[in-house]
Amino acid sequence: MLSAKTQYACLAAAQLAAEHDLERPVQAARIAEQHGIPATFLVQILNELKRAGLVTSTRGAGGGYRLTDAPAETTLYDIAEALDPVEAEPACAARASPLASFMEQLCSDLAQARRERLAATTLADLARLTAADTAPMWYI
Repeated sequence: MLSAKTQYACLAAAQLAAEHDLERPVQAARIAEQHGIPATFLVQILNELKRAGLVTSTRGAGGGYRLTDAPAETTLYDIAEALDPVEAEPACAARASPLASFMEQLCSDLAQARRERLAATTLADLARLTAADTAPMWYI
């Protein structure tokens, strides 16, 4: 499960990826409006991504945010780790239970599957999905 913060960060990063080739910063207000993200929360998220080195910002009237690297070089795992690092080994809530070892293995497997899935999806993948969703439909 991804936190709301991480989901918003992925949406914002997908927008930055979709506009990466335009070589101009994207304003946070536009991202917030387009994706239904609270603007002040989005600015906090973008600043965390900036501290992690995933985005850069430009001040001023034509300012905004851009990805630091090409969209194909940044994964959702990079985004998630910058905001909500995944524990290396999840703690087992029921250590006294005879099923504790099973639960520990299950939690470990789920955490590994999450890491692998996020690492396998780049921002370029999301940008392609965004482009497909916003492509005009022609009906005859």
